[in-house]
Amino acid sequence: MAKRHVHTHRPVKKAKQPWVAADPAIVSPYIQEALRQAMALEDVPESEFDDLLWIMAQESRGIVDVRNPKSTARGLFQLLKNQYSLNPHGEKSFGNAIEECQGGIR
Repeated sequence: MAKRHVHTHRPVKKAKQPWVAADPAIVSPYIQEALRQAMALEDVPESEFDDLLWIMAQESRGIVDVRNPKSTARGLFQLLKNQYSLNPHGEKSFGNAIEECQGGIR
């Protein structure tokens, strides 16, 4: 029987933890209301609210102007730098929950 070749020159990587979806209920009522207002401004039907809220919960947990330290992602919907222009006032919209929601919707 042939011997099995074993690699010993690299450390063994730990198994990655499975991804677990964030519960949309973690998003504060204030931010949920901002999402509703942005949806009205962008003519998005109320039937889309739960889906947009779910996306927001995964991306930012509903934290306004949150920044990803590993990329240029920023805001409630984690827009990348080349997407900041989707916000009504570009980069200046960060910090304004309604405008961050509008950028995410767009």
